[in-house]
Amino acid sequence: ALGAAAFTPAPQNAITRQTSTSLPMALDDAMKSRLDGIRRSFQALTERLGDPDVIADSNLLRKVMKDRSQSEEVVMAYDEYSQLDVELEGAEELFQDAGDDAEMREMARAEMKEIEARMEVLETEIKLLLLPKDPNDERNCMLEIRAGTGGSEANIFAGDLLDVYRKFMTNEGWQVSMMDSSPGDDGGYKNVVLEVRGDKVYSKLKWEAGVHRVQRVPATETQGRVHTSTATVAIMPEVDEVDVKIGRFRFGL
Repeated sequence: ALGAAAFTPAPQNAITRQTSTSLPMALDDAMKSRLDGIRRSFQALTERLGDPDVIADSNLLRKVMKDRSQSEEVVMAYDEYSQLDVELEGAEELFQDAGDDAEMREMARAEMKEIEARMEVLETEIKLLLLPKDPNDERNCMLEIRAGTGGSEANIFAGDLLDVYRKFMTNEGWQVSMMDSSPGDDGGYKNVVLEVRGDKVYSKLKWEAGVHRVQRVPATETQGRVHTSTATVAIMPEVDEVDVKIGRFRFGL
């Protein structure tokens, strides 16, 4: 058993400094060093946007803007994280300076908990943003919805999916063109293909690929029975243009 002198309780108003290195899932020094490098690159690219030579070259300007946008999210999250770390230190100093003022100590403790909770959320977000990206994430895509099991109700369900995706695409500010469609006899579509163009289209739609299922009483049902219908969604990223040479002829694809 431990002797009485083996443990000394901390004073009532004492508090341990919980910096970002002691929080759960905290950003370590190596991670912070990497983030500082990303921030410097982001700032350099921001400065280049004001360079007359860059502005005069539309291709170069587009490349600089694209490179900058790829790191913007993580830099904004890291800036907020750094600011919160400063605020956390201030709240801890307030706690220490409060002395025997219980109300002031409690106010500082509550502020610390709030800041630490937000920092944990940002830590998770930053680590996800730093994961290797799918090289197709920035591409436009083709989206195909094909009615599956369920007859006319499956066609209607495919049409409902189309409406949902169109609303989402409108909210994202994407450009949508219907490339092909085959209407169902009682509404909806047997098959429909969309071309979707915009910012990070494939990254946001690729998880929709697969079989979608709905169980409901369809409009075509007269006896109130529940039907199960399916529709298949395919997401195909836009491919790079290539030249194909056959004999003396060259074709752009």
